[in-house]
Amino acid sequence: MGVLFAKRCVLCGELLPAAGTGKAMLCSACASEVRQRYRCTQTPHVTGADDAAAALYYTGKVRDAMQRFKFQHKQHYADWFAAQMLPLLTERLDIWQPDLITFMPIGWLRGRERGYNQAELLAKAVAEPLGLPCRATLRKRAFTPKQSEQKDAAARQKNAERALMPLANAEVRGKSLVLVDDIVTTGATAASAVRLLRKMGAVKVYVLAAARTLGK
Repeated sequence: MGVLFAKRCVLCGELLPAAGTGKAMLCSACASEVRQRYRCTQTPHVTGADDAAAALYYTGKVRDAMQRFKFQHKQHYADWFAAQMLPLLTERLDIWQPDLITFMPIGWLRGRERGYNQAELLAKAVAEPLGLPCRATLRKRAFTPKQSEQKDAAARQKNAERALMPLANAEVRGKSLVLVDDIVTTGATAASAVRLLRKMGAVKVYVLAAARTLGK
């Protein structure tokens, strides 16, 4: 029975000692690897955002773990990814002064298939310890092509522009927002969300991501 409920390392899958705590953790080897290889030291570029931050580089074991989180029903991975993001938000609270944590939406069909929005799980996990409200403000336009299917940066930008819509009754006017996303790649989708939130009346929009691709 203990084996059935044993905890495994988020990154490598190794069984963790029974004395460990938390829903999602790392083995000692992976913890060291995160510090040496995966901790993000570059600010993601998101056009129009007042500032942006990402916790990890989207490569290697982190990339594989993110894929499992998104596509293999590893919802509990949100705890570990959010734990990497929370210090970034905490150290920026005095500057960002957020009124609301919000998140990138996913399409209705993708949400139905997956059963959850990974960005929403991350947003709730970083908002709760700080006592900040967390609410949806945007929705995905139906039948929008996937960003990964776009042939180049220009196509991704054009696709992102038409992908998002305001959520009915979203109250953002006059507020400072933190927009949470799982991965920042080219930044086109996040930039589109930032522009839309500003049109909706937000005075400040910051982007906080679990990971960002290298060299972007």
